[in-house]
Amino acid sequence: MGSALLRSAPGHRLAPGRDQHFRQGCRLAAARGRHARLLLNATGKETSMTQTSKRFLVIGRVGGKSLHKAWIEDTTCERTWDLQLNAYGDAAAQIADVDLPTVIDQGTKWDSLARHFRAHPELLDRYEYVMLPDDDLLMTARGINRIFEMAIEHDLTIAQPAMSMDSFVSYPVLMQCPGFSLRYTNHLECMSPCIKTSYMKTLLPIIEKYVCGWGADHIWALLMEDPAYKAAVLDEVTMTHTRAFYTGTLYDSFAKQGVNPFDEVKVVTALFENFPERTVVYGGLLADGRRVGNTQVQLRNGAHLVLTAARTKTPYKIFRKGIGMLIQVFTQSAYRPAQLRLKKSSPDALKSRETKIADLVA
Repeated sequence: MGSALLRSAPGHRLAPGRDQHFRQGCRLAAARGRHARLLLNATGKETSMTQTSKRFLVIGRVGGKSLHKAWIEDTTCERTWDLQLNAYGDAAAQIADVDLPTVIDQGTKWDSLARHFRAHPELLDRYEYVMLPDDDLLMTARGINRIFEMAIEHDLTIAQPAMSMDSFVSYPVLMQCPGFSLRYTNHLECMSPCIKTSYMKTLLPIIEKYVCGWGADHIWALLMEDPAYKAAVLDEVTMTHTRAFYTGTLYDSFAKQGVNPFDEVKVVTALFENFPERTVVYGGLLADGRRVGNTQVQLRNGAHLVLTAARTKTPYKIFRKGIGMLIQVFTQSAYRPAQLRLKKSSPDALKSRETKIADLVA
């Protein structure tokens, strides 16, 4: 296809001070990578980044109030995944190792993860999928096991667990919809994506450029050569988002660095000639195994949002989206996602990478 990876855009510059911070982080990550592939864990024992037989990896971006202990507290569950912590904040040095050594990086979530994967590219070769949750999410070990199982079972490139009804919700369509095993969608957010590692390699240049994550999460479900049925919200598994939006150290960091996530979204989405106007679910798999198309999934999902809106933390937003989905029964009945295409007027810098997205995605 004609799309190319995003690299950089004239006029979209790093804020004052942010460039220096980013370069320092890159130098630190590079130095760590040169010094060793073996790091010391909390006991002083050498621990390899790839000393494991597990197929999946979870990297939690965590601070002093992290909820990650809930993810592993069920000791009766045999986890299919390794957990590594990427720590920030004043308490970062006190956050103990789990399966892999804790990484300390005072940047924001996505630029720190990009540095980590650049310093340790073997992680993306060793594991099949990587999940990247925020630290304010309540999940269980069994639930995370099931996320990876479903990703493999349905050959998903990217997925996320559904949001529980008592969550702080940004995108209502990502709330759990009873009766479904999963729903296919054109948008998944950056809160807790589960990504095929071969595709993560493709996304790294985009994440490095647009570090908020808000820009990347608007497009990463649509960059595959044929994105239909490759991105899904998993209704079998729920997570609870416990922190109100626009609060916490992440948003403090954005403010200090002069980064506006809303501006990033505008910059990224404006690059494409066929960026969809709205978030759409266009098919699904019911709990009994039956597949349904656009009309059924939008009707069921929309009705659920309307009927349950009053019991959520943002009833007006949920109700409004529910009505919108019922309208989509008529306006989006034939929707099928297509690979995003860069505008012909997009800067040459965005087209400088010779390898196409389709050639990089396994």
